[in-house]
Amino acid sequence: MSTDLPHKTRGSAKRVFDTLKAYKRILVTAHTRPDGDAVGSCVAMARLLQAHGWEPTVALSPIGMGPPKFLVEHADTIAPTNVKARDYECALVLDCGGLDRLPEGPLRDAVARLPIVNIDHHATSSKPFGIARWVVPDASSTGELIYRFAKRNHWAIDRETAEALWVAMVTDTGRFAYSCTQPCTLKAASEILACGIDSSAINDRLYLYTSEGATLLKRKAYDSLTTWMRGRVAYICLTARDFRRAGVPKSEIEDVIDIPRSIPTAQISLFFYETKDKPGLTRLSVRTRGDNAAFSSASIAAHFGGGGHLRAAGCEIPLPPRKAIEVVKEYIATLFEED
Repeated sequence: MSTDLPHKTRGSAKRVFDTLKAYKRILVTAHTRPDGDAVGSCVAMARLLQAHGWEPTVALSPIGMGPPKFLVEHADTIAPTNVKARDYECALVLDCGGLDRLPEGPLRDAVARLPIVNIDHHATSSKPFGIARWVVPDASSTGELIYRFAKRNHWAIDRETAEALWVAMVTDTGRFAYSCTQPCTLKAASEILACGIDSSAINDRLYLYTSEGATLLKRKAYDSLTTWMRGRVAYICLTARDFRRAGVPKSEIEDVIDIPRSIPTAQISLFFYETKDKPGLTRLSVRTRGDNAAFSSASIAAHFGGGGHLRAAGCEIPLPPRKAIEVVKEYIATLFEED
């Protein structure tokens, strides 16, 4: 078993395993608008548990799931609105920094009534929750932790499980380009690749295939590109009207944040967007680079009630995009004053 995990850890994999042994019917879930890491981690963990005697069910919202949605074919999956606490003995919450990040409604209500086990890698995880947890902020992805969990318990990984783990890791590391990618990450990825997955086909599904509407939406994002603070901040913005005209959800353009990130002088890259379902509320994706101690993506997002990782985070601002941009710029200006 490999022992080269990042050193910052809260809780333990052993405690999680010992706790899960006390239950059989497990509800496996993750944060709202699940990304590749959330979907991949849930599907992989459910398959691993099922192969070793548990009865897991994955509950994830299809809203905002995007290309990783193909993975749900590999596990018993239900909609969060169909979750009932009486059907389960335990909730396994993955890739979720706080219970307030779960989908509102029946799923969140059910989780609150069940014993909770938590595996996560978010640096801004809120107050510890669950009767057992394994939180490793330095890990590249929750998918990497699920892989380590399987290795620790000497569990075999079949091709479908490997596909889910690959999607989790490749999406949260930006195809192994982000700073969260470590030697242990690449070692885990190589071992997953050896399970027989078709990484090229998966890459096409995740990053190549796109609709005409998504292409037009990206063009709109390019048109909105703005730099500020002598190029140290770059941002783009899409409104609810832009999404309506394109006819596609945000999940189809997950890599659009790379547009402001492509500006080499940008220490802070921002993506402001307003979705069709909640006009008047602005969501913000934050990316940072460099060694400036005055700010991180997580600290910027946390200032507005959000969270995430050191270099990638997000939040919601209860204002329309134009006003949200003004508020965020005002705050970021104070960070550079401290520089």
